[in-house]
Amino acid sequence: MTRTTSTRKTTAKKTTTKKAPRTRKQATPPLSLVKPIPPRPRPDRRTRPWMTDLQGYATLAALIAGITTPTIHAWHDHHDGTTTRPLEDGTHLHYTLTTRTLRWQTLCPMGAVHEYTLRNPADTDAAQVDAESCTRLHWTPPPTNTGTHLSARLQTAVKAAADTQPLTLADITAGLEARADQDQPKGHPEP
Repeated sequence: MTRTTSTRKTTAKKTTTKKAPRTRKQATPPLSLVKPIPPRPRPDRRTRPWMTDLQGYATLAALIAGITTPTIHAWHDHHDGTTTRPLEDGTHLHYTLTTRTLRWQTLCPMGAVHEYTLRNPADTDAAQVDAESCTRLHWTPPPTNTGTHLSARLQTAVKAAADTQPLTLADITAGLEARADQDQPKGHPEP
């Protein structure tokens, strides 16, 4: 009987010695000489400007002139008080803050660039009509070295070339004799 009892005791001990599974504690990582790079902060939309003042002024000037520019970011701010914006038809708008002027640049049918200052919708309409109906030939004036002016310069060059030609001994003697006849004796300066 003793045996059975001891067996029971051992069995009882085994059941009581079992414990619930332990949760693992996280070990602290070993120290390192290399510091981890912290993640970059994301830009806050509240601190980043949505548009510059110049872009706003240019958009307003275009609206006053009767031109709708729906995307404000299409205005390129040059950071010198001017901004430029291309339009869908290939023309350009330029706004200058110091003079508060909006200028429109377009090509006429003859191929020249025309620039108009726009202050209101009437100016915009007149500029479009003027640019579309341009039939003037746009060319630069001819250079001034043509015609009689060019022939006068050639004659001067021929004369200058003749003056620099070598002289003969007879020409040198005749020149010295002519000068000797005109020269007057000069006295020495007094001390």
